[in-house]
This record gives sequence, C-alpha cells and structure tokens, in this order.
Amino acid sequence: MPYMVYQQYATAIKKAYANSENIAELYIQTKNYREWLQSLKIDVKLTEALIEPITYIEEAFLEIQSRI
Repeated sequence: MPYMVYQQYATAIKKAYANSENIAELYIQTKNYREWLQSLKIDVKLTEALIEPITYIEEAFLEIQSRI
C-alpha cells in the first residue's frame, strides 16, 4: 500500500516540476535530506520508514533532470 502512495508522490513531483529551471538544485536538496535522514542515530526500521518516501521524490527529480 505505501508503494502506491509513494508512486503518487513521484507522479505529482514529475507533473509539477517537469519544466522547472532549478531541478538540479531540487534534486541535490532532496539527496542531501535523504542522506541526513540516513545519518540519524535512530532505530534502523524507523530510518527506513523515513527514507523510503523521500527516495521516491529524489528519484522523481533525478528522472526529470535526466530528460533535460
């Protein structure tokens, strides 16, 4: 079930930012945020739960960037 919600996140990002001029910056910010989440010294299962949705968003920005 979360997979479907995360796919909706990615689709919404792709639609909203398809023509954005600062997509590289947005990708880097998202990547840095994911890396920061991974660095937190908290339970691994909680870390994974936090990282999974941001990974979909990061990948959406990367896909948009690769089209440019």
